Amino acid sequence: MYEDELIFLEKTASIDIFLYNKKGIQKILQSPKHYNHNLMIRASKLSKEGFYSLVKYNSGYMLLVPLRKEEGLILSPKIDSLNNSENSFSNIDFINHSTSLAKLTYFLYSKKSAPNWNLVIYNLNEISDPIKQVQPMKNLHDFHRYANKMVDSFARLDEKNFKMYINKMKKCQVFGDALTTGNVIRGEKDILIDIISKLTDRAEKEGLPFEKDVFIQSVSVQKIELQANILNFNGWLEEIPYAYFDELKKWRENLFIDKADKIERYLKINSRENIKLKDISNELRISEQSLNTIFKKKYGTTIKQYLTKLKIENAKELLTTTQLKIHDISEYLSFVDESYFISTFNKSCGMTPSKYRQKLIDEFLADKN
Repeated sequence: MYEDELIFLEKTASIDIFLYNKKGIQKILQSPKHYNHNLMIRASKLSKEGFYSLVKYNSGYMLLVPLRKEEGLILSPKIDSLNNSENSFSNIDFINHSTSLAKLTYFLYSKKSAPNWNLVIYNLNEISDPIKQVQPMKNLHDFHRYANKMVDSFARLDEKNFKMYINKMKKCQVFGDALTTGNVIRGEKDILIDIISKLTDRAEKEGLPFEKDVFIQSVSVQKIELQANILNFNGWLEEIPYAYFDELKKWRENLFIDKADKIERYLKINSRENIKLKDISNELRISEQSLNTIFKKKYGTTIKQYLTKLKIENAKELLTTTQLKIHDISEYLSFVDESYFISTFNKSCGMTPSKYRQKLIDEFLADKN
């Protein structure tokens, strides 16, 4: 393991790290001398391979990071930090960054890339039996399945299916007792925080700027944690996903507008050239596949159509202000050949370039007379 880095992580993240296995709980690094061994043993039994687990107990949280069968790490916020009034949201910070902490700790301890596992949340009453505490409701499996589909729809900004899966989640009626029989309110909060975790991870993968992603996450978790009661669980189940949906939609629209302007500026500067999508892609570092989608979203036309329009406008200018031959204008504006130029001009203006020029001359002479 990377011992120095783990020590640094313990200090900066204000956490203690323990190892659990068949032998029990073992201290590693600078873990405290005093800790609740029995509580950690019971919490470790909730660990499942293929998932990072956030366990809520009466005094705080523990994060379980499986390494292999019946062995893993337990991360817990330092007791001193929880009692520090200046750090009253340390539990919330721990929840916010639980997946990132789990992955980083996994890597530093095992020297292997951390798996992209989902985060599951459990409640563990310090008094009662944890095995009896975790009684999945009949609809819990469907709820998580719909939640994953909702997150997929969110990534595509497919609002129709996004809303449909939120409604399906509501109909599952998975409330707090899905995770705990002793504390319904805590269970409801944990389900909502699990949804936040899923959306945060996906938003990051979709490119939403880190500061925006973390801001929504922090605000959402704090709002939930500060509620004495979750009076409208289904309302929260809609409000939270839409906070992410609206932010991703707004960010993508702004991103498209910025890129569309860059494309349009490039076309104007190089309008007389024989521009290919590959040229624009290489110059602006935008994938060829998305160029037309981005451009059409703002300008309502394809890049080829817009470029042709620019070339025709340039041709009109040259026909009006110069004595250049039709062939020369065609060549100057990089049309395939003269006949294609004439055909394109005729289609756009309703007359050939020669007739357009003659029309201008006739109008000029008429004004003279």
